[in-house]
Amino acid sequence: MKARNIVLLIMLLILIDQGVKLIIYSSFMDTNYEIIHGVLDFKPFFNSKYSFVNDSIYKRTGMDAGLLFHIVLFAIVWLIQFIGYNFFKRFDSGNKILDVSISFFTAAVICSYLGILVWRKGILDFLHIKLIGNIIFDLKDIYVNCFVILFCLNAIKIELKHNIKLIDLKNYLKGLFKKKISM
Repeated sequence: MKARNIVLLIMLLILIDQGVKLIIYSSFMDTNYEIIHGVLDFKPFFNSKYSFVNDSIYKRTGMDAGLLFHIVLFAIVWLIQFIGYNFFKRFDSGNKILDVSISFFTAAVICSYLGILVWRKGILDFLHIKLIGNIIFDLKDIYVNCFVILFCLNAIKIELKHNIKLIDLKNYLKGLFKKKISM
């Protein structure tokens, strides 16, 4: 995909996520609706702990990683994923599924930043899965899952097609950072 199309896809995903949240916030915050009986509910909730993991840890222990931790964490995770994306694009530059996958992940990270920096009450989650332990999530979380599935499947496909070895990744990282990395 052309860079312009990747940027447009990222912007579209962000607009969808934030648009849905604006509609929910302005009209449906007090609405609870069972979408699939016993499995999935619509149940808006502000997560003031910035992530599902942090919220879960806070509920069990009272420990909170905080805002700065999440700002730095999201940037580091995105950078690592972007390096992986570029590594596999070297072997299959025309792979549009990789482009779509990184678009999903980039949009999710930007939506996370918007959730923790713009929305004053926290991240607005609104879908509630009861089947597997009361998980509350939003579109951004679905974007992350789309990224994981698309990226992993294509990385495996590219690895098998081009017989990529660990040494290839080592050399790529060595070239990026211009220093010796021992394994």
